[in-house]
Amino acid sequence: MKTVEPRIKLTNLHRSDQTSLLVNGTVIGGIQSPPSSWAPAIVHGAIYLAATKSKTQSLAYQQLAVSHAAHNSLVWIFHGTRNYNPTNAALKAVISKIGLASNSTDGAAAVKTGREAAKTVLLARSDDGNNDFVDYTFGPPTPGVYQVTPGGAPVPDVPHSRFVKLFAAVGDVSKFEVPPPPSTSDPKYEQYLLEVKAQGERNSTVRTKFNTETAYFWRESSIT
Repeated sequence: MKTVEPRIKLTNLHRSDQTSLLVNGTVIGGIQSPPSSWAPAIVHGAIYLAATKSKTQSLAYQQLAVSHAAHNSLVWIFHGTRNYNPTNAALKAVISKIGLASNSTDGAAAVKTGREAAKTVLLARSDDGNNDFVDYTFGPPTPGVYQVTPGGAPVPDVPHSRFVKLFAAVGDVSKFEVPPPPSTSDPKYEQYLLEVKAQGERNSTVRTKFNTETAYFWRESSIT
C-alpha cells in the first residue's frame, strides 16, 4: 500500500519563524523566554504528529489540525508569561483563511486531532528534566577554567541541559560529547585563543556576516 505523506501548506501560526516571533518579540518586560531550541522542538513535534494523524484527510482538515496543535503547545510553553493574546490572535487570523468551520463535523474532528497531538507531545515533555535545578560548582580560578561572570547569575546558563531527555529517541547523549579544549600549557591553546579574539573583535576583519548574525541569534537568551 502506498504511504500517503502529509501535504500541509504552511499557515502563519505554525511556521517556524512565528515561533521565533513569539519567543523574541512578545515576551517583554524582563521575562526570560524559553530555551530557543527546546520550545520550537515541542511545537513542531506537535505539528508533525497532527500532520501524520490527519494525512488522509482534506488539506483544510490538516491545516486546521496542525494550527490547533501549534496553538495549544505554544500556550503551554508560554503559560507562565500569560502570553495568550498573541497566540490566540495568530490562530484566529488563519482559521478564516483555512476555510473549514470549527463547528462543522470535519472541523470539530480536526480541532480534536490537533489538540490530542499537542497533549501527547506535552505529556511526553512535561517531566523531561528541563525544570530540574542542577547546582554548579566553579573550578579553581586558574587560566582556562570557567569562572562566574562579574555581576551575572550565580550559576551558568542551563547547566541542567545535559540531563534533559533528548528529542526523537536518539539515545544516550554521551555519544555526542566532544573532546575538551586544549590545556593552557598546550601549544595549540594560543592558536585557539587568538582565533576567538579575532572573531570577537568589534571591527573584526575575519568574521563573516553569517557568524555575526549567528552570534546575535544565540545572544538573545544567553545569561553569561
